[in-house]
Amino acid sequence: MTRKGPGNPNGGAPVNRDVQVDPERVRRVAGSVKDPEVRTSIAELGLLDEVEVDGGRVTVRFHLTSPLCPAKFAGAIGQDIRRKVAKLPGVEAVEVVLVDHFMAEALHRLINEGDRSAETRGVMRR
Repeated sequence: MTRKGPGNPNGGAPVNRDVQVDPERVRRVAGSVKDPEVRTSIAELGLLDEVEVDGGRVTVRFHLTSPLCPAKFAGAIGQDIRRKVAKLPGVEAVEVVLVDHFMAEALHRLINEGDRSAETRGVMRR
């Protein structure tokens, strides 16, 4: 069965629900995201904490080198993880969780819902 439409994380491309999501592939793809400051993958830096797969639903947890890491970098890393993982076969939904950051809640909303609240509006300019 396939699903199309705006709620699809693959941007409207069909999702094949018969395809099983490979947790190791999710780990490789999520881990390949580079920290924009040091230009090294988060896997190499030991920042990728956990990957959970439940059917087509994926949760990726990561942390940063400091709980005070600038929100602009934290948000960019989280958004990149989400975008890349959402493109994998069988993935229907992605949640990216930033662990142990002083703005974790606001960044969670920004990464997963695109919420540009007052808390993140100024710090996420590119």
